[in-house]
Amino acid sequence: MSSKTKIVILSAGIRDLRRIEDLFEAKGTWHIGNKRTPPLGAIFHEHLTHRLLVFDSEETMVLLAYAEFSNHPPIPVLCNDLWLYWLEARFCLDLPISLINTMFLHFFICRNEYPNMLKQVVQEVFYGEHKVNFIMVVRPPDQTDKEYEPALKLGKTFYPMSSKLSEQMHQPSIIIIRRKEIMPAISFRKALPEDNDDIVEMIDSEDPHLRKTHGDYYIAEQLLNVDGSADNDKIIIAEFEEEIEDNVKGAGLMWLSDSIDVVDLATNFHLNRLGNLARYTPGGHHGHVHFDVFSVEKKAYKELYAPSKMEQMLIEYSPSHIEGHTANEGQVVPSKKLVLSKFKHIYDELRHGRYYINAFQERLEIGFDMPPGENLSPENIRAVLKNARNGFLLKMFQLHPLVRSEYTFFSLSAMFSAFPEHDYCVTKVPTTTTMSPCQRELLRFFLPVPYRPNSSVTDNLFVAHRSTLFGDLSIYRVERHDVEDIKLIITSHYHRRETVDAEEEDEGLDPYIEEVLDTVQLMLNDIFDNPRTNLSCFMIRCGTSKNISDCSVVGFVFLKPFFFYDDLIKFFMLPQDQFHLTHNRGEVLMIKLHPFFQMWADPIFRTVALHENYLELFYFNHFWGTTLPNDLTSYMMPIEPRRMKKNLFDKYHFNLPRHPLQQSNTEGCSSRVRVFCHNLKVNKYLGFKGSLVVVGFSETCRCFLRIVIFAWNTKDLHNYQRYNCIPSVDITVVVPHGVLEAAYDCDFNCKYCGGHRYCYVNTGNLNPFVRDSMQRMDLRQWVRFVPGNIQRIDRENNMLELVSGCKIHYEKLLLMDASRYGFEDREFQVKSPPLNYVKSHHRLDRIIFYHKLQEIVSTLESFTIIVYGYGMCVYESIHFMVTHGCPAEHIIYVQPNVPQGPEVLLNPETDSRLDPIFLDMIADMGVTIYLSTNYQRLVLDVTHTFIEKVEFIGIPSRTKLTLTCDLFVNFNTILLTSEMERILSECDIKMKNRKIVVNSHYCTNDPNIYAGGRYVEIEPTPNFQFNYISAQERAEKLAYELNVVKGPMQARYSRPHMFTGMLPMNYQIIKVIQPRPLMVGQLTADYAESMTTFDDGDFCRVRINSQLVVIEIVCVTKKEKRLYFLEYFCGKHVLLLNDLRNRYQAGWITNFLEFFQRPWTELIMHDRFEELQLKNRRVLLSMLLMNTGEAANATQKLRGSVENIQRQRLEENVIEFVRTNRRDFIHAFALPEDWGVFNL
Repeated sequence: MSSKTKIVILSAGIRDLRRIEDLFEAKGTWHIGNKRTPPLGAIFHEHLTHRLLVFDSEETMVLLAYAEFSNHPPIPVLCNDLWLYWLEARFCLDLPISLINTMFLHFFICRNEYPNMLKQVVQEVFYGEHKVNFIMVVRPPDQTDKEYEPALKLGKTFYPMSSKLSEQMHQPSIIIIRRKEIMPAISFRKALPEDNDDIVEMIDSEDPHLRKTHGDYYIAEQLLNVDGSADNDKIIIAEFEEEIEDNVKGAGLMWLSDSIDVVDLATNFHLNRLGNLARYTPGGHHGHVHFDVFSVEKKAYKELYAPSKMEQMLIEYSPSHIEGHTANEGQVVPSKKLVLSKFKHIYDELRHGRYYINAFQERLEIGFDMPPGENLSPENIRAVLKNARNGFLLKMFQLHPLVRSEYTFFSLSAMFSAFPEHDYCVTKVPTTTTMSPCQRELLRFFLPVPYRPNSSVTDNLFVAHRSTLFGDLSIYRVERHDVEDIKLIITSHYHRRETVDAEEEDEGLDPYIEEVLDTVQLMLNDIFDNPRTNLSCFMIRCGTSKNISDCSVVGFVFLKPFFFYDDLIKFFMLPQDQFHLTHNRGEVLMIKLHPFFQMWADPIFRTVALHENYLELFYFNHFWGTTLPNDLTSYMMPIEPRRMKKNLFDKYHFNLPRHPLQQSNTEGCSSRVRVFCHNLKVNKYLGFKGSLVVVGFSETCRCFLRIVIFAWNTKDLHNYQRYNCIPSVDITVVVPHGVLEAAYDCDFNCKYCGGHRYCYVNTGNLNPFVRDSMQRMDLRQWVRFVPGNIQRIDRENNMLELVSGCKIHYEKLLLMDASRYGFEDREFQVKSPPLNYVKSHHRLDRIIFYHKLQEIVSTLESFTIIVYGYGMCVYESIHFMVTHGCPAEHIIYVQPNVPQGPEVLLNPETDSRLDPIFLDMIADMGVTIYLSTNYQRLVLDVTHTFIEKVEFIGIPSRTKLTLTCDLFVNFNTILLTSEMERILSECDIKMKNRKIVVNSHYCTNDPNIYAGGRYVEIEPTPNFQFNYISAQERAEKLAYELNVVKGPMQARYSRPHMFTGMLPMNYQIIKVIQPRPLMVGQLTADYAESMTTFDDGDFCRVRINSQLVVIEIVCVTKKEKRLYFLEYFCGKHVLLLNDLRNRYQAGWITNFLEFFQRPWTELIMHDRFEELQLKNRRVLLSMLLMNTGEAANATQKLRGSVENIQRQRLEENVIEFVRTNRRDFIHAFALPEDWGVFNL
């Protein structure tokens, strides 16, 4: 092997099958294990932990080697979880072998030119599996030493315990390869002044500014203590005993210090659960000090918007509090005083941070060891605490750029060895620092510590415990004596499932914990008393003692079989079930594990799955109801919901049981679940490596966050079948108080609709792609959300300043907080809008709208509600009010003047043809209507807190209209708020017509600031529609410009955009439009051909352009079936839609809704249909080329013959597509080979 050859070792996936088969068929190879004969597609159905490919970086298509590893031996007659008993019975071993620290080499094949390749592959496994100390090779009795010679060179052979040599010859032996015998030896020593140049050069690769700030010899000066500092610093360097590639011997450095200020850290960070980093030995002589600190208490999400909580909040706000708020409202009747006071209370509470998080002062007590006979006094508090500290500080950590990041684990182990008397390692990370790969790897072993609200420290704090590195884990089945340990873990180490707050101290038991304890007791009773139970529970212990009772319990796991995989793939992006005949799947019901050991989730999952013979483990977090907690979701792969909703043809109902003891409970089931999976493969952290700060939580923002988190996901699910993919992103989102909490709230319950999915509060006209980011995903798990409002953008220092005083540094800033409805802020004359003013942008706005409406209806006998705006959202809000207790006679609808003109842009939110029908509907209900009447101004009371009257002006008569108002519902379109306009103007961001000007790459005039959403104006103006387009596609293009997603991306918009909502009289409407690809020189949409049907109460309209492409689909129906699947058909040619136009003109289509639900539509809705189109396009292209060049001179008969062949190829492509994906379809499509199986 050439010294210049760079070997690459990666995990294998299904795409690598052809290369693997070529290696198996190649001559000049040697192998270990049972060599199979191609085709080898079945190897990806086997239960293996690692499948590794080896190839040359310059010749990637030719494999040099292939290896398979697992956590059980390749002995078919031996149960996978019993191999440890087999070793103890057959062999005499004095090694500390366990299920967690051992792996088996199943198979290895390599080319003859690389006899030492096995060592590199084994080292690769050891690099990735820090808990694995042994790799075993089981040698069958019929194999010679020559075949296993490469393994014999690396390990030691053990033979069965047998007295006769003749018996040993017919029994298998094992070869054990130990980590410490083949891994490169690395040593650690104190740095010397003469190491200055090598250390500074290493640091320059990541932090070159240090040399500029401190000079060329700052390391030597530190070692010589030039400044006379009293800090006990240690600079340790790591060296390989032998040089590795490119003559590299130095591995890295660690700058350590035991000078930590316990008082400073404890008063600025929540360190209670870490003992405040002070040593406290039970039974010893202790000292206690007290400090006044501020702590934070988050309100449980179940207590935010639940009806009982809201009623309690309004009851507590009794009429005795009203006088202070309405002292100057002499003309207002008492009942209206009460309503307006409650309005103010609702607004103040739900839109301010104090409702969601409470900062309070408390007394912090720090207990610590004191030397016997020493007394504590105010003068020696810090000195005594310094001697009692139980941690050291990591000031700097750096690996050589050519050294693998896995050496971080060994470096951290050396740090604790340098301070054997301390249990904690503390490190600080500046908020403005971009972390290097080795720093990211380092922080995997650390726990983040939250700030206290009055913290004066700007750096982030992380703490690691030595047990994380040196603790030996073991897993055993639960016994009856473990029940009390399980209950203790639940009650003492529990944090609410909705929060990510690290503070886990609860006083007493809240109802959720009591419910969890009751469920756990039921599961344990079933495990102990029911011999046919399918539940299992495993205890996780830490310790090296052979006596189980001497090992501390650090966690537990509840499992049960999972039988609903076929149901799950209808809603989530999962591969078809390929293991149903060979392997089982398991469901994780509950996991509790001490935070110090959570990073070892992989070996824990593999071991419990080994006991139960599970190939994959799933965990379900239900959006509605109660879900048992899982501390390891951050180490499981999130499953992405399907990006487009298919039609399930009313033949399918989600059948996932909610309770762990239920096998099926269809009535209580819902597809609104967040799904996590661990496929027992190698972890791979995937995601955008840069740092982003996002402002806003609009539809575009939510789409963008989902795209970034799942940027690794593809339609063929290649990464899913190759790795256990874990999203890793560095994104901070600034969002107003309450917006995020309301978006993810699942406990709001409308007293009229209950938990119905069509309730106006829950829908919000959201695209399914956006709605799933809240109901089938939880973005809070991967994204940092900072509550607050922006005050200033400091472009010079790349700093974002919030009203609260918080400062956020950004590398790239994304502005995505476009509004939908409202007025300019100056209309209100004060900073806050009037109390009886309502707009609908976020779900929080709709929750406030609901409560204000209920207060008006229940308190006032006579009232007037004015609705202003234009669009289908107006009629949806009127339907909401009428169906939620408000008589239609109390509603006044004022529609502004709508200029008539050509339909240049397609807009799914308005429909001029249906608008007269909607007006007649609400008029029949009793709603007062004023048409062509524009808003002029609001008439506020003397305190400017509520609207008394609203003035309008008629168009074109200019007649003034003044209406009294008790509640003003505004649907006037506005994109950029006045406050954001002021902020952007102060920082000189270019705007035009109250829109942010961006270039074709969505970048503003500042290269570090991007913008996306409704309030963006692209310059120069493109020749395609970029308004009223899909938020998903807008986010995809923005992610592409930021290099978050790869692949081809066209500039124009082509994805359909939809509006969905409920209309008066319980009609459901969906309107899907296709953005116009060209604008200049093209006919407007007014010239599109329109086809309508009305049948069985379903109104449908389909419009096609001059190219016979469907550009609009509208459906109004009373049926409750979700119609999102119509999105598949918009933008398609009529011939692709089963010759839709000719069938309609022939009278064969009487109901478009029924037509789009016929079986053939299932082909178009398939995930791989676009691949079929690309395949057919190449065939059609060859047919077009026949009519040019030499083909034009060919005879008509020859051209006809070739065309028939090409048409036959098109038919064959479709048949092959159906044959390949037959299992994916609900309908049974007939194939040519099925013809002979019918009895006719």
